[in-house]
Amino acid sequence: SHKLINRINILKTMKVIIALCLFGVVLSAPQGQRAVSQNHQMTPEEIEFLPEPYTFGHEVSDDETTNYQTRQESQDENGVVTGEYSWVAPNGIRYITRYRADKENGFVVDTQEEQTNIVVIIPEPIPEHQKQPLLRQQQI
Repeated sequence: SHKLINRINILKTMKVIIALCLFGVVLSAPQGQRAVSQNHQMTPEEIEFLPEPYTFGHEVSDDETTNYQTRQESQDENGVVTGEYSWVAPNGIRYITRYRADKENGFVVDTQEEQTNIVVIIPEPIPEHQKQPLLRQQQI
């Protein structure tokens, strides 16, 4: 009978712990930005996403492989995205593409060609019999 009472107390304690864990999960669930009635399902028109400004970019300028490319983009607080990217094609022409996207005009793009004096190096394929096997890094 002592073992039975002890077992019942353990089961009650486990139920309390599980209930507290579930309660913690409910409390940690993400909360909406505005109160919505429990029976109301939000439509896409009711959800408003506010744009967050950002900017990023990178540039590759590798003379050894004649790899030249750029990329930059930004978004303002109104959601207007502007950007530009460029690369040098095998024919030595640099292609520059500028774009803008906003609510009024949609996505507008313009690509220009710019002649360069870059002679692009096209790598020769290595014959199969000359290829070196890939070395695998040893795991420590």
